[in-house]
Amino acid sequence: MKFDYKIVVALVAFVFAYFAVVTDKISRTKAVVFGAMLLLVVGVLEAEVAWVEYIDFEVLGLLIGMMVIAGVIGETGIFQFVALKAVRWTKGRYWLLTVVLSVITAVFSAFLDNVTTILLLGPITIFASDALHRKPLLMLISVTLASNIGGMGTLIGDPPHMLIGSAVGLSFNDFIVNLGPMAIIALIATLGLVFVMNRRQLRRTGAEYSPKFDESRYLKDKRKTIISLVILTLTIVGFTILPSYNISVAVVALFGASALMLLHKGKIDKLLGHVEWPLIFFFFGLFVITGALQETGVVAWVGDQLAGVTTDPLFFTILILWASTLGVAFISAVPFVAVMIPIIMHATALMGLSPAESEPIWWSLSIAAAIGGNGTVIGAAATMAAVSISERTSEPITFRNYLRYGMPTLIFTLLISTGYLWLRYFVWN
Repeated sequence: MKFDYKIVVALVAFVFAYFAVVTDKISRTKAVVFGAMLLLVVGVLEAEVAWVEYIDFEVLGLLIGMMVIAGVIGETGIFQFVALKAVRWTKGRYWLLTVVLSVITAVFSAFLDNVTTILLLGPITIFASDALHRKPLLMLISVTLASNIGGMGTLIGDPPHMLIGSAVGLSFNDFIVNLGPMAIIALIATLGLVFVMNRRQLRRTGAEYSPKFDESRYLKDKRKTIISLVILTLTIVGFTILPSYNISVAVVALFGASALMLLHKGKIDKLLGHVEWPLIFFFFGLFVITGALQETGVVAWVGDQLAGVTTDPLFFTILILWASTLGVAFISAVPFVAVMIPIIMHATALMGLSPAESEPIWWSLSIAAAIGGNGTVIGAAATMAAVSISERTSEPITFRNYLRYGMPTLIFTLLISTGYLWLRYFVWN
């Protein structure tokens, strides 16, 4: 790889964006969009090329559609209703409530954006802990770990999965079939380890009781609730059926969102306010930056180095799993996966692997995006959202206290994931 000014500018833009994501000293969206515009102005990447070849409108459309649907569902109070119903059902038993809320969070995160799920269920988790006279840290971290694991099981559960699915052509059904079982195993393993590590905190204290509140008051508009849940169900069914008729998941999500907006009485600006526009622009800028790294040959060079390590698909799959898990934990899932996708594409092409032979490698990257996001507070957007929510409590989540929970679960699930990939794709296949 011969260095020229384009490579230097592309690397500077990437490092600047990485610095913003990791340190949070600069808004990550501002940094990424500025870096992207710098690349276009300097001429490292032509705007038309970026627009046609590198900006993934499939991912952007899917994100926007699901954000609108999730936002409207959030307005109905169904999240609060389900969570508080769990408090009543468990009769205030702290350990059982932690399990139930974590499972609920994992399920919601699988079919909605896990960031949205944390933003909606995080405050309920704090409320439930306060009602039982417990500090919310352990329960909030358990729910956060579950949100990242739950997002592993589907195409729409985690933004990195949308990137991978769109780039490689993996469907909603592909993710459920291949990663659904792993998500269940990882959730059980994660909660099991958290409970073993914190068994003293989870003991009964005599303070548990059945809370005296009416959770049904959170269901403010039953008509809106029914309509929203019906459209969400039809959208998910559409994800599984319509791609076989050449209708993309982005179109399905946007159609569901548009139908919901049409039936909703709210104003359009309020409905579109559910879209996390900073995240959309972050992805937009990230596509341009990673496109510049591809255009200048940086991605090809890194792919050459990776392909040179081994020609064994099993070893390469495990290498990607371990390297990506640790990379996601300390870099953050979205930017790391966005850069790794073209690198892996280049490396597998050099290795002469067919699309079918390459699939285990993509599943390893998908798993890494989920379990790596549990390692540190910067590993996943959902984790960072939980940190923000925790700041209103007496014991907020910090890098250090989260690491005590996150890193052991990362290592444990990484070992389990290694065995899962080996058995499923290289022993039983």
